[in-house]
Amino acid sequence: MLLAPAFLNQLHQGHWRYPSIMLVYGEEPLYVRRVTDALRQYFKAQGFLQRDRYDVDAQFDWQGLAMETQTGSLFADQRLIELAMPSGNPGTPGSQFVLNWCKQPPQDCVLVIYCERLESRQVKAKWAQAIESAGLVVQAKPLAQQELVRWCQQEAISHQLQLTPDAAALLAERVEGNMLAAEQELIKLSLRYPASAGEGRVKQLTDADIAEQVVDQAHYQLFALSSLLLKGEAKQALHVLHRLQQEGTEAPIVLWLFTKELRTLIELAQASNVHLAMKEQRIWASKQAEYRQALSRHPLKVWHRLLLDAYQIDRQVKGLQLGDPWLGLSDLAMKIAR
Repeated sequence: MLLAPAFLNQLHQGHWRYPSIMLVYGEEPLYVRRVTDALRQYFKAQGFLQRDRYDVDAQFDWQGLAMETQTGSLFADQRLIELAMPSGNPGTPGSQFVLNWCKQPPQDCVLVIYCERLESRQVKAKWAQAIESAGLVVQAKPLAQQELVRWCQQEAISHQLQLTPDAAALLAERVEGNMLAAEQELIKLSLRYPASAGEGRVKQLTDADIAEQVVDQAHYQLFALSSLLLKGEAKQALHVLHRLQQEGTEAPIVLWLFTKELRTLIELAQASNVHLAMKEQRIWASKQAEYRQALSRHPLKVWHRLLLDAYQIDRQVKGLQLGDPWLGLSDLAMKIAR
């Protein structure tokens, strides 16, 4: 298994030969997006001119996909198949499909399976272990605070900026671990402090620059939105959500918050000891009552269903599905809070 940064580094350096099957999973959307984009670009350069993407749910036709991939043609293009399986549960037919693929992969086809967060039992499942043995597994793991500080410094360079250590630390603190938000702030800073034309100079930013330019008002509103959703205050939650939209906050950042809270609620709903689970999740004492309020409103199956709704909004954000992401977020907010 490779972590996303190590995999991207190998890919960009050309030190990689593609396998017939891959699994990409994790809860850091920025890394998932970058791995997805990098793989598509790589396979296109390798002559994979056909790309097909399928959404996997409980009714997915695994047998139909097996028949389709087994029927090859001498004149067919090389084909990249992407399976979006957010639940990480292929079921018995899907597991067998993956095992068969690993044993005897179709010619001129590469299969990439995308999942969200996988539990340890899912990573140890036969189908996932088969991919580990026959192909490659890439994990898009969120960065720890100090790792995020270093990432901010490195990412700034690609935007022709240079952050002092204190500036990078403050930026990481302001975005509260949200890499998508950090990327958005660096883009704004690069527009505010463009490199000197013709000189190739980069602007060095201090913590004072970050304090002045990176206003954390939107982040405070995000945390307020989180509390309102958990407490079931739907009307106020919609008001904050619409304000974030009007102020130019990007939909993926808000979606990150929704997804994060839904995953936390699923973890808590599955726990036999909620109090202990809250400690393991490092939920502040001041927030625990809010999570208990949310848990009292819906059973586990509803939280799972709402996480799938969040996945559909993610597809809208990426242009893979018709629809307005902000309307989807409003609808999801109502479902969480009611």
